[in-house]
Amino acid sequence: MGATETSTSFETNVGVPWRSPVLVAILAATLMTPMDVPLISPVLPEIGILFGVSASRAGLFITLYALPGILLAPFIGALADRIGRRYVLSGCLVVFGLAGTAIAFTSDFAVAVGLRVVQGFAAGSILSALAMTVVGDRYEGAQHDSVMGVTSAMLSLGTALYPVIGGYLAARAWNAPFLMYALALPVAGLVFLTLDDHDSSSAASDRGYVREAVRTVPTGRAVALYGIMFVSFTLLFGGLYTVPPFYLTETFGFTATTVGLVTSTVLLVTGIVSTQNGKLAVRASTTTLLAIGFACYAVGLLGVALANALPLLVGSLLVFGVGSGLITPTLFAGVSALAPDHVRAGVMSLQTTTISDGNNAVRFLFFVPG
Repeated sequence: MGATETSTSFETNVGVPWRSPVLVAILAATLMTPMDVPLISPVLPEIGILFGVSASRAGLFITLYALPGILLAPFIGALADRIGRRYVLSGCLVVFGLAGTAIAFTSDFAVAVGLRVVQGFAAGSILSALAMTVVGDRYEGAQHDSVMGVTSAMLSLGTALYPVIGGYLAARAWNAPFLMYALALPVAGLVFLTLDDHDSSSAASDRGYVREAVRTVPTGRAVALYGIMFVSFTLLFGGLYTVPPFYLTETFGFTATTVGLVTSTVLLVTGIVSTQNGKLAVRASTTTLLAIGFACYAVGLLGVALANALPLLVGSLLVFGVGSGLITPTLFAGVSALAPDHVRAGVMSLQTTTISDGNNAVRFLFFVPG
């Protein structure tokens, strides 16, 4: 483990050190993550009209953006292990912010898509993986689980709020949501000034990075956790983002705004449950929390399938949200604890590929166009 935060006795055991500048930097960087897609998804129709392209071509803002991160995440994580978290995380935030903001000032579709690809080299999920790596470096025991819980909650909060913010801004100007990416620049400065170099390591350089990771990381547990993560996010993308919107629209006549409100409410429930991860981890094992979480998934999905009344449907989705709030931070905390400091970022960055694969599996299964 890396150096830990100085805090009170209670905080050291289970609490969240809210006054810690490092925690503020971690949460700020994490809050940038959901800006990648949820913020701009409401503006895609406007992009199609403005640039005179089809809906499928406008969708390139999503599909082409995701590719660099999927391919490069492990290499960026390895770089963070070699030269330090603050350099790589702050650098990714600068690329993410500058490329995203520049889209607001272009009138050429090819240039706009090209900037999204550049932005994808610092994809939002890479930012969260690096931020969670710092959580693993800085915190231990139950406090590690508590901080991972609020970090996961920040992801849910951003995912819940950004579509509303993006839709509000897009109604005023097509390029207004892209100006939000400029917020990543002061966050980059905060990360660079707040984090220090204690988390960089060359311990793996003599043996070779990959060999050192294989030697120090328990392979069986890693495969199990990433396998569970793939299943969990496949269920999450399918059970919340893909199937329910069609079902709510076709069966209950919901408008897009109402569907978005229901989704945001479920994500807020997920965020609230995630903040309790540290306290729950003290009382129950990882296996128990995951089992309860997947039980909530099963009850929620079964309820959605059988629902013949709106209250039952919404209640089932909220139970599903509780399951996500139990599973997601537990998995993140488990992966963070797998590796020693000098290979942690590389191990954590595999989350980006795993989560993206879960999303792609849903697209394949349900034939959802990019």
